Amino acid sequence: MLLVFVHGWSVTNTDTYGGLPVALVKNASPKLDLQITHLYLGKYVSFADEVRVDDIARGMQQAITTEVLPKLAKGERFACVTHSTGGPVVRKWIDLYHSGKLGKCPLGHLIMLAPANHGSALAQLGKGRIARMKFFTEGVEPGTGVLDWLELGSDLSWELNRKWLSYDCVAEKLYPFVLTGQTIDRAFYDNVNTYTGEAGSDGVVRVAAANLNYGLIRLVQTDGNLALKKDERSAKTALGVLPGRSHSGNTIGILASATADDDGTHPTVQWVLRCLEVGSAAAYNRLVKELEDLTVKTQTDERKQKVKQLFLFERTFVTNRYCMLVIQIKDDRGNNLSDYDVLFTAGPDYDPNHLPPGFFLDRQRNQLNPGKLTYYIDYDVMSDWLTKPELAGKFGVRISARPAEGFAYYKVAEHKGTFAALKQYFAPNQTLMIEVELRRRVVEGVFRLTQDLTPEDFKKQPKGAEIE
Repeated sequence: MLLVFVHGWSVTNTDTYGGLPVALVKNASPKLDLQITHLYLGKYVSFADEVRVDDIARGMQQAITTEVLPKLAKGERFACVTHSTGGPVVRKWIDLYHSGKLGKCPLGHLIMLAPANHGSALAQLGKGRIARMKFFTEGVEPGTGVLDWLELGSDLSWELNRKWLSYDCVAEKLYPFVLTGQTIDRAFYDNVNTYTGEAGSDGVVRVAAANLNYGLIRLVQTDGNLALKKDERSAKTALGVLPGRSHSGNTIGILASATADDDGTHPTVQWVLRCLEVGSAAAYNRLVKELEDLTVKTQTDERKQKVKQLFLFERTFVTNRYCMLVIQIKDDRGNNLSDYDVLFTAGPDYDPNHLPPGFFLDRQRNQLNPGKLTYYIDYDVMSDWLTKPELAGKFGVRISARPAEGFAYYKVAEHKGTFAALKQYFAPNQTLMIEVELRRRVVEGVFRLTQDLTPEDFKKQPKGAEIE
């Protein structure tokens, strides 16, 4: 088996892979036929502002074609182990060169460690304060081309994830896996940037943002209502939350903490090898179930963490299960909207004040497309709250876009549903993409004709009725 490693953003040295490549060779079963000479370490450029994920995928194609494919036997496939941004890079490579023909893709196993498949909340900061610090201290550009993809709600990640909804990789013997953690390495905690200690993440990537089990729904405004017009679900994809793993670092980092002399007990080494051994849909589905059980155990065991190091007094951190809602707001003319309010509602009267305290953790608007909003929600708090009888399980969303009056405007749009119905489309540890289409309304006064040839000032022309 030939094995290719692909690193993440901000990497400039192959020491980022740590001892994992050697540990995998050392502990691999004979049937994998994994040898040191079968390993390839990726070295892609992420700190050049002009480079985008699409460019890196094209570079990968060239490297794979010249270095890997000539060494594959007929019918043989290679495997990939990625970290962080490396996951989206390889997925983009698959989309560019093997979309619609996955059965002929030379990649057989894609094992993603802490992949930012739906972005990272840290990307906005990467283009700001962190980027400037790196430029002045290390003389490198921030790599805004890659960070634009990684920013939550980016058009680029949305496009790839929307296309990926139609992929059935397992049916074509391309086996994808997501292995991530949700432990915070407090040594990396930044008091200025609380995302580094965000519950439900590994300090960089949220579990919900890594997961390739996700959905998409489309809400279209009909008069004042938002009606559900479409829903899609991704194919079932293996997800495992590994115990005690953070995003980075030699101590508990999901990649770098594995040492070359590991005896196969390190969770990353153990589960990467389990993934590499999968050779059929039946074996894949069995591992999906095992990883689901592992995730339940990890999230149960790690729900409460007491920490005294770095703090004067012992502190208790609680980690529930979380989900992400990525909302795209456009009108029926295809315009991206930038001036609007989104309110979630609950209870018999669909009142925002009936939402549970603590259910909402974060909201981030995409900088390049303000019509994209990403919400980070405490699923457990919301689920427990909305089952209360007095709330009748009702849950909805209200969108008020501007302008709300004039010759062209938008009316308030509202979807009044139930939490039970919404649970069909998203679940804990997952992302739900929500397309919202508002109706742009135009009145007849925006354009009128007259046969009166006498000069007339029409700047106060009456608005008149709404036109179709």
